[in-house]
Amino acid sequence: MNPRGRRQYLALLRKDLRLEFRTRETVVAMGLFSLVIIILFEFTIGERVGNTAPIAGGIIWSTLALGAVLGVGRTWVPEREQRVLDAILIAPVSRLVMMSARTTALVIYLLGVQVVVVPLAVVFFVNGTSAVNLLLIAGVCVLADLCIGIMGALLASMSVFSRTRELVLPVLLLPSLIPVVITAGGATDAVLSPSRQMAEYRGYCLFLAVYAVIFALVAYATFDYILDD
Repeated sequence: MNPRGRRQYLALLRKDLRLEFRTRETVVAMGLFSLVIIILFEFTIGERVGNTAPIAGGIIWSTLALGAVLGVGRTWVPEREQRVLDAILIAPVSRLVMMSARTTALVIYLLGVQVVVVPLAVVFFVNGTSAVNLLLIAGVCVLADLCIGIMGALLASMSVFSRTRELVLPVLLLPSLIPVVITAGGATDAVLSPSRQMAEYRGYCLFLAVYAVIFALVAYATFDYILDD
């Protein structure tokens, strides 16, 4: 990225983060939704199953994926509601710079939610864990969030002008999230198992990294034309 593109990227990212800091609409909605789902899982499954550690990864990442749909659904909504989207699109800014800034903002939102939700879920569903395990799960969160951020920015841009955007976006996004949920859940379970399975953990993390690269290449090849069309 050239110096001009870097300045534009930072300006767009600051705009997104300042808007979220002032309104607190996206992160708060994602956080509250995820917390409610985790509490529901605790009372419906945790109270009836003696050892929930083997399914903790699936619970955590199913919850985070559903919460991510809310965050992705807010992509481009403030610009559209305030009628500045057309002005942003005609500005002399590369579409890839726009996508990079939006992807980074989504990743930051997701990490902000996971800082609270993941430790709480580990407390609920796992009988004791170490700080090392939490750090390993944090690595999974970064890779999975990168996948979600790239897919979310791409698919949200595809549906931004659709009249049924609130219906189309989840239909497009949720199937794309299935490999991420399965892989991130498997990596989390490998860490939280009584004997830490590092070989499985590395394999799952490698899959997430490759998945992110594939979607990044797809976005790189198509994003210049999506918003224009």
